[in-house]
Amino acid sequence: MEEKDKQSGVELGLISQELAEVEEILYKECRSEARLIFQVSDHILKSGGKRFRPALLILSSRLCGFKGKEAVYYGAAIEYAHTATLLHDDVVDEARMRRGKISANQLWGNQASVLVGDYLLFKAFQLILALKNVRILNLLNEIALQMAEGEAFQLERRGEIEISEAEYFSTIIDKTASLISASCQIGAILGEASLKEEEALADFGLNVGIAFQLVDDALDYRVSSRWGKEPGKDFMEGKATLPLIRAYRLGNEHQKSRLRQLFERRDQEAFLEVLSIIEELKGLEYTMEKARQYINTAKKNLAIFPDSPYKTALDRMADFVVERDY
Repeated sequence: MEEKDKQSGVELGLISQELAEVEEILYKECRSEARLIFQVSDHILKSGGKRFRPALLILSSRLCGFKGKEAVYYGAAIEYAHTATLLHDDVVDEARMRRGKISANQLWGNQASVLVGDYLLFKAFQLILALKNVRILNLLNEIALQMAEGEAFQLERRGEIEISEAEYFSTIIDKTASLISASCQIGAILGEASLKEEEALADFGLNVGIAFQLVDDALDYRVSSRWGKEPGKDFMEGKATLPLIRAYRLGNEHQKSRLRQLFERRDQEAFLEVLSIIEELKGLEYTMEKARQYINTAKKNLAIFPDSPYKTALDRMADFVVERDY
């Protein structure tokens, strides 16, 4: 019997048992004699993550006919890797909040966050190594490097407003979409799908991942959000995302000059004025329309698979990405 995830609105009853097993692995495998590791990892793992990536991985594997338990362990490994990047990102960004709660770096300090992030990343690769699939190991190694490069590029461009859309999309592919794509591709590899099917699932994940980040960046310019997103967080950290990039591109000389001044200030009053300019130039509408286009493309990627409950669930997860708070 299917049950509906009340938080996401996505029906995941098909894999509710597998997701429960992912949770068990996540909490069991991060036990350590070092109390700090237990405290920090427990804090962030219980901070409201939707296990979006493990769910995509497991659904993709089932779509391709795989019924083994390995999908659950790969799902846990992916979540560990993702969680490690969150801990590291919060240190780099000097974040105060994460998913509506005080961030780990604020509670335990930057040193603890970096160390526990390292621990979770190494734990992810320990789980992957134990499963002895060289293709998947190589894939995730490449993705880890890609994510680090994306983060480094974003850090290099912090505080810069004159960023092209091409540069922006390259960064979000590296930072966010690549891991979501890999999650779906791993499911195909486990199911020994054809090359065409594997590419289709990888593309599905890539397009969903791009849309996911687009919506996340749009939510940064929402004064109220139910998803634990702190309004103006990206703006305050000097990250030029698509709503701002679009407004700057379309603005007249006065608006561009004003946006540059406000982006240099980056205080609450500046954020509210920037939000007004973005709304005037329809930067949020543009960003959400782009997200919907990527979701439509993602759903087309699934067309080569026969209809099944797993295909339907993946389709609904794609829809959910653009329905968050909108």
